[in-house]
Amino acid sequence: MTAYSMSKFLSGLFVDRMSPRVMLSMGLVLCGVVNIVFTAFDSISVYATLWFVNGLVQGSGWPACAKILRQWFAPAQFGTWWSILSTSMNISGVLAPFLSTIVAMSYGWRVCLQAQGLLAVTIATISLFVVKNSPKDVGLENISTSTGGKVKSEKAEEVGEDTTWDLIKSPFLWVVFIVDCVTFGSVCGCIDWSQLYLTQEVGLGAQFASAFVGSLQVGATIGTIAAGYLTDRQVAKYGVQERGSARYPMLAGFVLVLAISLHLLVFWTNAQSSRLWILLLGFLIGNCTFGPVALIGVLVIEHAPKHLSGTSHAIGSLGASLGAVLSGLPLSFIAVHYEWAGAFVAMEIAAVLAFVLMIVTWRIPSRIGRKHIKIKTE
Repeated sequence: MTAYSMSKFLSGLFVDRMSPRVMLSMGLVLCGVVNIVFTAFDSISVYATLWFVNGLVQGSGWPACAKILRQWFAPAQFGTWWSILSTSMNISGVLAPFLSTIVAMSYGWRVCLQAQGLLAVTIATISLFVVKNSPKDVGLENISTSTGGKVKSEKAEEVGEDTTWDLIKSPFLWVVFIVDCVTFGSVCGCIDWSQLYLTQEVGLGAQFASAFVGSLQVGATIGTIAAGYLTDRQVAKYGVQERGSARYPMLAGFVLVLAISLHLLVFWTNAQSSRLWILLLGFLIGNCTFGPVALIGVLVIEHAPKHLSGTSHAIGSLGASLGAVLSGLPLSFIAVHYEWAGAFVAMEIAAVLAFVLMIVTWRIPSRIGRKHIKIKTE
């Protein structure tokens, strides 16, 4: 996780200065190569080193995809396609363990990793030739980032004068950073610790606790797609606003329902509770954690200058990385002193505070950077 977080941040900075298509393909090739090389050794220290390297090369994928999506889709479409892309981790999280287990049991774990590595290299090679950085690369019009329409001239191009420092000075970026920290921290906390809470303190069986995490993943997939699609309709109606965002009401609603769901899980759930009720809470928690995470990714890119969208996403993503760290040892430290119920109450309190922060900053200027945009024509 440390290697991946470092790489994702640095890749976000570099993707504004190089071809995202090349970054995506090279990262996937290197990931495949590391998987194949991994099978040639039997040393724990080598395994640890290679897996750290694997995290480094994997981190380049998401920033490259984010940059490409920003170039290809108007604001009124961007959230939907971003959300669809975001569900890839949920789908792979369900399919990969199942398929990997079948291959590993039939042919051994080394063959399983080698097959994954070869598949990654193959897809990377195809991506290098098929994926295009922007409509301009295939002779189409560039997409306007302010109105959701297209720039009139076929050769028109948005040119920004903002710097990274302009992004850092944006209060809106840091509000989104905090909300991202809370929601992604809740994602990791619920996935990592909910089974322990349900089995050790609520008194439910391990099989049902696993089903709870499954319901969370289902809610995550639906919430992610719904968040993008429904807020795109608002952006189509109101445009990309200079104060607040058309996506803000749904984001705030997600965070509020997350706090309520966590409260109900702790104070309104016990061993005698309806199993359907508990699964519903898992669905709501998944819906209201992954939905905001997807929206936050859209916001930090949508409201940033196009030429620094990767950098903006990199800074915003640090909030998710911080949340992941806080959901580990710090949250387990709370559990040691106040049990797992106390850890979930801590996440509830964090969600309430994030919701209050959003209400207080509802009409804050939402341009990330000075947004000095010129239209350059040829």
